[in-house]
Order: sequence, then C-alpha cells, then structure tokens
Amino acid sequence: MTSSERDGLPGLTEIAAEIQALRKNRAFSGDVSVKLGPVLLELAGGDARHANDRLGRELRALAGRLTGEMRTAILAALALHKDTREMTTYSQRKRWLADTRLDRGDRTAERRIEEAQRLLAQEIAAELERRRGLSDPADDGWFTKHLSVAYLLDGDAPEAVEERRIVSTRHGLTEVTTVLDTPRESGQRRLGLKADVTRGGTLVRTEELSRNRTRYTIGLPAPLPANELHEYELHIRVEPDQPMRDYYVARPERRCEGFDLRVRFDRRRLPAWVRLVAGEDVHVYYPYEGVPAPAEQVPVDATGEARASFTGLREHLGYGLQWSFTADQP
Repeated sequence: MTSSERDGLPGLTEIAAEIQALRKNRAFSGDVSVKLGPVLLELAGGDARHANDRLGRELRALAGRLTGEMRTAILAALALHKDTREMTTYSQRKRWLADTRLDRGDRTAERRIEEAQRLLAQEIAAELERRRGLSDPADDGWFTKHLSVAYLLDGDAPEAVEERRIVSTRHGLTEVTTVLDTPRESGQRRLGLKADVTRGGTLVRTEELSRNRTRYTIGLPAPLPANELHEYELHIRVEPDQPMRDYYVARPERRCEGFDLRVRFDRRRLPAWVRLVAGEDVHVYYPYEGVPAPAEQVPVDATGEARASFTGLREHLGYGLQWSFTADQP
C-alpha cells in the first residue's frame, strides 16, 4: 500500500488525470474552477472561487522543482507560461512548445507534456502528503524561530552555513529535518553536495528525494521538552565547478518567524545587480527577465556582501536574494 493510499490521496494516475482536465480548451487563460477535481481543489486550499490565482501559484511553485524542459512543457500546456497565457486552445499551446522550445513535431511535444504531467503529479502527491502530516501536531513537533544563512561565493566553490533556532511544540522531540532544493537544468547532472552538522546535533540521515531535492535528518543532543528552544548549525558545501543558479532563496515548508541572509561575493567579480525576493513563487524569480527597478535592488557593500532580513514568512513562498553578473539579463 502506498503512502498516498494510506493518507486517502488518489494514486498518481488519478492526479495526472485531474491535471489533464485543466489542460483542455482555455486552461488557466480562462476559469478553471469548474474543472477542479478533489486533489487540485485541496491544493488550492479548498477555495474554487480563487482557484485561478491560488492554484496557479501552487502549480507554478511545484513545477519549479522540475527540470527546465519539463517545467516549460507543463506550464505551457496549462497556459501558466508567460508566452502561452493568452492562447485559448491546447493545440495552440502544444504547437508553441513544439515550434519554439523543442524544434520538433506535435507528437514529441505531446510526449513531453505527458511526462511533465506525470512528474508534476508526483510533486503534488508529495506536497499534499507533507501538508497533511504537518496538520497533525504529533507529526510536526517543531517550528523555526529564526533562520540565519551565510552563502559564501568567494571561495573555490559555493558554501552555505545555516544556523537555525527551533522551538519544540511537543515533549520528547529527538530529531528534525531540513530539505534543500538545488534545481538543475536539462542535461545537468545532480549537484554534488557535502553536508555536516557543526553544532547542536548530528547528521543521522541523508535522503535523495528527487534529482533536485535532498532531505537531511538531524539528531538532537537530547530529547527536547515542549516549548524548548534549541540551535543547530548545518554546513553545506558544493563540489567545485558545478553550475549554480544565481539566487539563494528560502522557501519555508513550516512556520518560520524570521530569516536573515548574507551573501558574500568574490570582490574580484561582483554582480551587476542584486535583487530582493520577498514572498514570491518560483515562477517570479526564475527565470527573471530584465533589470530590477532601483527600489528592488540591494546594495553590495565594500566587503562584497549583500544582506536581507525577513519576518513572518509565508509557507511555500520564496525569500532571499538573486543577482546577475551581466547588466541586462540574469
């Protein structure tokens, strides 16, 4: 029995069928509220009236976990891609994908969309299972009081030092988990990472959830009683010469009350601009087009550092910094 069946979720075939129903006709260029199945309605927060906005935001965020070609295929099919938003038929959107992104025929485009739909169904199932687990305090057990990250780009390879202050919400908490997303483009191999808990715990398990997601389980020094505060530090290093996207964004999957980010650039190679990402879904900050307005830009100081601070973060939205080393594009 799969976990989806245990939790009352339909299987991946049924979820994919709900996605396919949205692809028809106008998709998100029209009203999708009358097409929602029970799974997508749950993903939209149970509110069909605002499904175009809420569900569209959720699907774009989950599609952001897919590789570039798969992400483009499913967003185009659903009229959630910026270049297909005004297209009123599925045939138009499929033809756009075939002609402009794949340079292949309609059959190839259809296969790519079907594959992307299957992958998105997996992400939806995992997300709803996670949310159902978090809704039960016995399965949750903690929240983040404050997260502080130093992202270092001035060495041989990127490094992130994450200091997290957590609060236990039940008695006897013995371990916590953190998930790292490292999106890869089509054709790129999985990112090589090395992680160590340098203070406040022990790394007891590393799980490769997908090509782009890694979950770290951290054992605590002693069981925490309810309402106890605890701090730990996680140090993550990337293998040298690995291509990385030009942003560092925290997208909390549980309550997070505060987040401070410090990005240190190599002073010999400073970015053309740095932009604040404050409560955005992934489709907004990646891919980012053009140059941000002055009000969105963050200065880089004389030491080569840019900083940002956030409070009251909303779950599943992105907070952090992105940058470009060229003046006119990311």
